[in-house]
Amino acid sequence: MSALQKKALGRTGLEVTQLGFGAMELRGEREEISEEEAGRVLNGVLDAGINFVDTSPDYGLSEERIGKFISQRRDEFFLATKCGCNIDTDGVRQEPAHAWTADRLHRNIDQSLERMKTDHVDIVQMHNPSVEDVEAGGLVEVLQEIRQQQKTRFIGVSSTAPNLLAFARMGVFDT
Repeated sequence: MSALQKKALGRTGLEVTQLGFGAMELRGEREEISEEEAGRVLNGVLDAGINFVDTSPDYGLSEERIGKFISQRRDEFFLATKCGCNIDTDGVRQEPAHAWTADRLHRNIDQSLERMKTDHVDIVQMHNPSVEDVEAGGLVEVLQEIRQQQKTRFIGVSSTAPNLLAFARMGVFDT
């Protein structure tokens, strides 16, 4: 088997495989995936040489399954998750779907770390905020605080047009 090609991810310096694993389908909502299947998929991803796993509290059981099945292999992959997700302590989505407050971002990262059985993620990304949400909540500073607490190595934003260009121009995000 040939090695997967790697590229530097954003401004992180992390050399990630060009093929990453988006763990959304581990959530178990639309088409049920068993615990056994989830374990097989996650370990298969790492066994295949993929070294980038992306998840979110919004992805149902995804974070719990990462913690259960591959947390003991944490040194083999880079881990990204998201924040701003309005999820209660039982993992149930609340309305509105996202809450752009310092408290929500802190609760998201703490709960994610607990679910994934790790002391840090490589990247924490805001999950589709508007520029106005970020500025009004002082959220760049909140993310920087989370990084200073060593709960993440890098900060990013996962967004869509028309916000992407404005976020890039801020010059503060690693991804």
